[in-house]
Amino acid sequence: MRNRMFIAITLFFLTSFSAFAQSDEEPEDSRLLSYYACPWGLITVEEPTEQPAIFVDITSPVDYSAVEGSSFTLSGTGAGLFEGNVIVEASSFGGDILFEGTTVLQADEVGAVGDWSIEVNLGELTEATQVFVRAYSTSPEDGSTIAYDDVQLNANSAFGLRYVEITHPYFGEGVPSFLMQIEGMAGGAFENNIVIEVRDFATGMVLVETHATVETDDIAGSGPFSAEVDFDAEPGTGIEIYAYQPSMADDQEVTVSDIAFAIVNPLAQTYDRILNVRRDDPILGAEDVCAIAEAEFDNENIMPLVINDVTVFEMIAPTPLVNLSVQAAGSSVCPAPLRTRITNESNAFSIEIYRDTTQPAACTADLAPMTQRLSLGTLPNPDYTITVNGEPVDEMAG
Repeated sequence: MRNRMFIAITLFFLTSFSAFAQSDEEPEDSRLLSYYACPWGLITVEEPTEQPAIFVDITSPVDYSAVEGSSFTLSGTGAGLFEGNVIVEASSFGGDILFEGTTVLQADEVGAVGDWSIEVNLGELTEATQVFVRAYSTSPEDGSTIAYDDVQLNANSAFGLRYVEITHPYFGEGVPSFLMQIEGMAGGAFENNIVIEVRDFATGMVLVETHATVETDDIAGSGPFSAEVDFDAEPGTGIEIYAYQPSMADDQEVTVSDIAFAIVNPLAQTYDRILNVRRDDPILGAEDVCAIAEAEFDNENIMPLVINDVTVFEMIAPTPLVNLSVQAAGSSVCPAPLRTRITNESNAFSIEIYRDTTQPAACTADLAPMTQRLSLGTLPNPDYTITVNGEPVDEMAG
């Protein structure tokens, strides 16, 4: 294992705070947030929406579709793969490998997005066979998988697989309890009918049930479905969205379904503590996420970022929903986790934006710009103060 040297950086604070803004208009954000509601407060998780620099995507055939015969062309896109290599494997649902092969990404330049394709031959199939197809690329250093995608197909058949897949809300998303939009894809449903239940995650109680129709012109075809529901639940309540294809007979078990998890409008209330992390933060891999995240508020092994500018956006209402856009600067290459912890005492908010240096990490000694989007939640009254990395933002009164 290579020796890694931790590079300490002396940071200074630039007090060029922008004027306080009371506005419903915020700059566009390229990230989404999901949430974990904990007994001590809230964890907000930044979900990247931009295509990663290293990836493999299968674009054809589409997931759950039919393949007539035992041979077909698998194609997709990718970027940042070592020597452009894409490995493809196909197996039956019993686990038997039916096909293995490699292909090369065709891109205009190294690191650019390109296309790939490969002819897949599953051999002799005497009946319709469900297959699981994987496309991935590996690291030349240790052979680990660095990019991955997969699809399920119904080979040697004219009919796609039965399935239900919820596409919205995404995992941990904050949703309203009134007119919540549920969206998904499904195929092979009897009379193109989907049943949707919204349940209280803690108690399992069904809060609301509705039906949706798969939008397809084919009998038992594949297509999107959607529904709007409203129900009664307190902010911060965890909910399950359970969508399934009803059985054709009352005594038959449900065999085709999907479950999504969301949180009822978590920012509709105030929290004493909020921890903001990125989706790849090791905290999210802990067995007890809430306990590990709570301990982070006592972490003294931190490297604060330089703060160049803070803009506050107050959504005017009986009580304000307060969001911040923070222009910060830090090492352009640093594997140490980027975190923000927010502590609230009597409407006085202390915000710390930092890298966690508990584990030594090699970081470059430059100051690259970055934007951090934060929310303080809905406050009990319009009189509040904010400090960011120890420096006060301008006095704010509603």
